[in-house]
Amino acid sequence: MKTLVRIHRYLSCFVAPAMLFFAISGAWQAFRLHETRKDGSYKAPAVMQRLSDIHKAEDLSGTRGTIVKAGQVLFAVAFAVTAVIGIVMALRIARPVWLVWLTLAAGVMLPALLVLVVQAGKGP
Repeated sequence: MKTLVRIHRYLSCFVAPAMLFFAISGAWQAFRLHETRKDGSYKAPAVMQRLSDIHKAEDLSGTRGTIVKAGQVLFAVAFAVTAVIGIVMALRIARPVWLVWLTLAAGVMLPALLVLVVQAGKGP
């Protein structure tokens, strides 16, 4: 268990900055705050536009695009491994265990509900 805790600690420290970056830049993208409106009613800050380009990596091509996308995959894998280790640790350490299962279920159900809301809005 000590080894799992140690791996989780350092892997979490490795992915935390990227996780914060992608969470924050993804949040402003949800409201399209990185896009200047055509009618001129809103001008997106240049820094938001540039950081969103990194988040999406759509406008990057060639070697730069490949490097950014590879970095994104690296962070995604590291984040997934950290999350799995965290779940294993929670199931082994936390009491009551039912609360861990309840929290995990809620974490699964919320994205599933969001998918249902999006699908319902698309119609048949």
